[in-house]
This record gives sequence, C-alpha cells and structure tokens, in this order.
Amino acid sequence: MFKPENLPAPERSIRLRSLLQSRSKAWLLALLLGLATLLAAATLLALSGWFISAAALAGLASVGAYGFDYFRPAAIIRLCAIGRTAGRYAERLTSHYAALSLLKDLRVHSFSALAQQQHNNHHSADTLQHLVGDIDLLDQFPLKVVAPWLWACSLTLLVLLFWYLLAPPLLFAAAPCLLLALALPLLSVRHAKALALQDTDASTQRRRLLLEPLSMLTSLLLWQRWPDNISQFSVQDQACLNLQLRQQQLISRTALLQQSLLALSLLALLWQGNALVAANLLSVPLLLAAMLALWALYEVLLPLCQSFIALGLSSAARDRLNRLTDVSAPTPLNKPEPAAPFSLNVNRLSARQSGALVGPSQVSFTLQSGEVLLISGASGSGKTTLLQALANQLVFCGDITLNSLLYDEWQLSNTLAYLPQQTDLFDLTLAQNLRLAAPDATDAMLWQVLGDVALSNWAQSQPQQLDTVIGEYGAAVSGGQARRLALARLLLTQRPVLLLDEPFAGLDPATTAHMLNALLAHQRNGLLVIVSHQQLNVPHAKQLQL
Repeated sequence: MFKPENLPAPERSIRLRSLLQSRSKAWLLALLLGLATLLAAATLLALSGWFISAAALAGLASVGAYGFDYFRPAAIIRLCAIGRTAGRYAERLTSHYAALSLLKDLRVHSFSALAQQQHNNHHSADTLQHLVGDIDLLDQFPLKVVAPWLWACSLTLLVLLFWYLLAPPLLFAAAPCLLLALALPLLSVRHAKALALQDTDASTQRRRLLLEPLSMLTSLLLWQRWPDNISQFSVQDQACLNLQLRQQQLISRTALLQQSLLALSLLALLWQGNALVAANLLSVPLLLAAMLALWALYEVLLPLCQSFIALGLSSAARDRLNRLTDVSAPTPLNKPEPAAPFSLNVNRLSARQSGALVGPSQVSFTLQSGEVLLISGASGSGKTTLLQALANQLVFCGDITLNSLLYDEWQLSNTLAYLPQQTDLFDLTLAQNLRLAAPDATDAMLWQVLGDVALSNWAQSQPQQLDTVIGEYGAAVSGGQARRLALARLLLTQRPVLLLDEPFAGLDPATTAHMLNALLAHQRNGLLVIVSHQQLNVPHAKQLQL
C-alpha cells in the first residue's frame, strides 16, 4: 500500500542520493539479501575447494581418513547452496518491488510538481512521454550503481579479512592488486557519464525521427517524402549505435584491466601461499580456499565497470526532470491574472501538431462569461489541436485574446483547465488522486465533484469509499470511470476557463445529461469549451464545425 510520507515534496528537486529513501526498508532488505547471496556464493566456492582437497589428502593418508569430518563441511556446503539460490530469488523479488514502488513515487511526485507550477510552461504530449522515460531511467542508480558498489566493497573487505586470518603475508601480497581492481572503474567515471549523456540525447532525437513520421505515414507516402525520413532516421540510428559501441568499448577495456589486476592478485596469492606451504605455515586446502575466495570476486567486481554508464543515464534523467518540474520559478510580476467577467476572442487561428500536415485553419469565434462553445467535426479535422492551442499548450498563428489582452500578457496558470483524451491516474487512493489538484480539499468537496461526474454512488458502494485504491493508470476502474475521475480532479482546481476533449465518450445518455448539467452549473460564471462527437443538448450554446 502506498504511504504519502514516502513521496518527496513536489517543491524539492530530485536528488540521486535520496532515491533510496522512498522505500528505505525495501531497499535495505534487498541490499542485505543481495550481500547474503553473494557471501553464500563466495563461501560455497571457497569451502568446496577446501573440502574437496582436504578430503582427497585425508583419503591419501589412509589412517587420517577415519578422523576426517565429512559431515559438517558437507552440511555447510549444502546450506550455502540453498542460501545462494533462495537469497537470489528473494533479492530479485524485493529489489523489483522496491524499484517499481520508487518509479510509482517518482511519477506521483513529478506530475504533482507539474500541477503546482505557478509559471506558464507548455507541456506537450511528447514532453510528457519523455518525462515518463526519464523517470524509468532513475531506477538504474540504486540497481546498477549503489547495489554493485556496496556488495563489491563489502565482499572485498570480507575476503581481505579471511586472508588475514589465514596468514597475514597472504593479505600483504595479494591485497594491492585486488584494491586496484576495485578502484579501477572510478577512473572511467567522467568519460562514462559524458558518453551516457550523449547517448540519451541521441536516443531522444532518434525516437523523434521515428515516431513523428509514423504518425503521418499516409501523407508522407502520398507526397513521396517517406524515403527522406527513412534516410534521416538511418543516420541518427547509426549515430546511436556508434555511441553504444563506444560505451561497450569503454566497459570492455575497463573490465580487461580489472580482470588483469585480479589475475596478478591471484598470482601473488599463489606465490606467497607456496612459500607459506613450504614453511608448513599454511595447508594446501586452505591456500586453495583463499584462491577460490578471490575467484568468487570476479563476478562481484565486473558490474562495477558499467556502473558509471548507469550513473550518467540517471544523472541526465534527474537533470531533465528537475528542469521540467521546477516549481521554484517565480510568477512574473508584470503579468496579472484575468478576472471575471471573461471574454475570449479567437481571430484567424491556425495550428498544427509537430510534423502534422493538417490542422484547424483560420478559426474565429467570441465567447463571453457563462457561454458554452461546442466544437464538432470529423476525425482528423483538428479539434484536439484547436483545444491544445486554446489551452496554451501548442504554438499557433493568429490571435487569442482574453479580456482584450493576448495570452502572452496574462498569467494563465490558474485560469485555463484542460482535459485531454489521455488521462493520468496513479496507484493511490481515490482521495489522494483527487487531492493532487487541490491538496486542501475537504471530504465534502471531494464528494461534491464525484457527484458532478456521476461517481458518488459508485464510490459510496466501495468498502473503503474515498480510500479505495484505483490502481496504476486507473487499472482498478473502467476507462469511462477513469476519465470522469480526471474530470473531477480538474473541477477541483476551480479554474474559470474549462476546455474538455471528449468528456462524455462511452457514456450513456442519462449520465451524459447529468454531467452536462453539472458542468453548466459549475461554469455559469466562466467559459466552457467542449469537443465532442455526440450531439449535446445545450440551449443557446455556440457551435463550431471543423
């Protein structure tokens, strides 16, 4: 169950070092289980080597074989084998739970910060998709940076302690190369982070060159421009592949040097151990155990070579998220907020989605406080594009004035409210999802907006009512209910200009009529613009056909 206290405050920037605080207990358990698993694996390898060689020597000695304890070492070996398998499964389970929970917390934090921004910021659908992608990159920091270094440092110290307890000369001979192998990846941190940043930028460009042409494939084929787009994408794709190759080359070079240092450490261990065995200060089985303990570190140290690529990706994602969700920018003092009564005048407005060939053209209309504008038209005629331009989320040509002043002269963050076709709901309770728009809203206010969207009876029928968890992306409710919850959240903002894109899609006539009456009452002193394929019965409403 999600706990609100785990969510970072939206006004605070995201910091990599604070990511583990989101689910600190789950991360701590995952890290401890991972350490226990690796320790069991190292112990299994070292103890098996000692046991096999010691048993063989005891067998050769004939008489000594009767006094050799086969049972306890064999039991410990089996225990380590079981611990390694069970620990690995449990570690993967807990780390996946912690990572997925972290991503959920970050999504709630980021979208809450966007909702609370007090300065004008145009967030296109493409920008929001990048935001989700950047959030997904942040889990690489705990999984591929923190955990490998914690496990590698801890296990290295335990191996060094094991060598010291066997014979201090083993430690002095083999430790320098081992410690150099541990620290070697640190030398690649600057180069790795730079490559990761370039790869992120190049991948973003490649994604844009792939998706934008696909959205207008038919038009490009008709105009015979598709080969040009394929050529541009191929160039960018090759650039991304070259960057990935450079990253892999850096990882491979670092791994080669690291493994070479470990090989030198093994030779030093063998050289010093041979002298100790000759002097009867160390037995052959114990020397073999010391060597196999070092062998177990190969698997532990190798992930460090690519950890700083992951650090670079996470750092770049963090910086972009903090820029996008910055809520600290002050409201421009020279831009007032419009006040009632409202007058919206659109004159010869034309707009296009990025890369689109069609869109609304030369659109003009006037809307006064209390009036309703119904926009209709065939699919693809530009209704959604027009609504995005009215919501100040898309560059347009022409003039949009509110109370006789252009949009650019107003502070509109508390004036315009836009409901897109794609809604964003989170794995929170019903009340928590609604309060993302109005943190101070009372329960009575929540029940009021739920009634406005014909969901109060449904919510009251749930065992937990306002505490009902609706699932990630509203998975626990239907698509129609999810859209109405998003509309209810929008109504809580109490913004005077309401722009709705298909708010009644998939609803029965009775529910549509109930919601429409509630919206008309809610916006009786404001402006209401509705895009809908349905025929709506709104007396005296203005009509716009695209």
